[in-house]
Amino acid sequence: MSIKRTHVTAATAGALITHTVCRRDPTRLEGSDVHNARMTTPRHVLVDPDQPLCYHLVSRCVRRGWLCGYDRVSKRNYSYRKQWLTQRLTQLAGAFAIDLYAYAILPNHFHLVVYYDPQAPQRWSDDEVIERWLTVCPPKRADGTIDEERKAEQTQTLQADAERLEQARCKLGSLSLFMKLLKQPIARRANREDDCTGHFFEQRFYSGALLSDAAVLAAMAYVDLNPVRAKIAETIEDAKHTSIHARLTALGTDDPCDVYLAPVVSGIDGAAGPLGSGLRLSDYIDHLEALIPELPNRWAPAKLSRWQDQVATLKKRQRVFGPLALINAWIAQRGLQSRELPLP
Repeated sequence: MSIKRTHVTAATAGALITHTVCRRDPTRLEGSDVHNARMTTPRHVLVDPDQPLCYHLVSRCVRRGWLCGYDRVSKRNYSYRKQWLTQRLTQLAGAFAIDLYAYAILPNHFHLVVYYDPQAPQRWSDDEVIERWLTVCPPKRADGTIDEERKAEQTQTLQADAERLEQARCKLGSLSLFMKLLKQPIARRANREDDCTGHFFEQRFYSGALLSDAAVLAAMAYVDLNPVRAKIAETIEDAKHTSIHARLTALGTDDPCDVYLAPVVSGIDGAAGPLGSGLRLSDYIDHLEALIPELPNRWAPAKLSRWQDQVATLKKRQRVFGPLALINAWIAQRGLQSRELPLP
């Protein structure tokens, strides 16, 4: 049921390989996004550089502007830009070392839930690394089309240069570079359209580690139900630019009881995901609809209350989510002060 992987456009491979992977910019969190965060925690502390793990990621437009929705100042509707992000996301996710489990594109921010394996590129052949890298950063002509002749030349260059090839391999395992290349062309395109310059997205994105299956499931539900909570959609079927909408669209006439909850897009072919193979799409839909007050459900009150509390925990923007024992171990391993609440 995965979305077909397609090609991506960005800067040329030769130029981008020489750039630094991650720039540690000061945080710009506001309001409810602040969780006792007086200092920025380095990304390599928040995101494990060695072990595979799931993460909830959030990135906002600058000044909380509605740059992907209806702008009340300019009286213009930029909702069509959500499709730019959706297309870019589904393209990039198939090339980097991630599995995309959930996403939601809102008017002024977007959410992702990804399973990230930083060591996956080490298992890829040289040819696969080259193919993925030139999918992410193909050489383009002035009209924006891919220059196949230069692409063949860059393929030969990477094949003959072990150091450049290794740099490309490492970059395909960088979550920070994935987020940068996801947002950068969208920002440039929007700025050209608006005839302006400057940042479109806040430079630093939020990341929260998800240490248990329950935390992953709660994060996915929190993300997929964003349009419903924001009153943009009444049902999950109406929630466009979300992973649940993509899953239901891909499902067609098939029975959701016959489909397991696989990644929407996978860049880690054959890897075991966080939820295994035990959760059916029909069960996930039931979990989502249980959180919509207008819809009937047959959940026991105690079970429903606990599920609601688990999903509500994701609003806190903690550095990590899961049971108390796993949170304490994660915090201690990094030498941080504990301020996180465990998942109910």
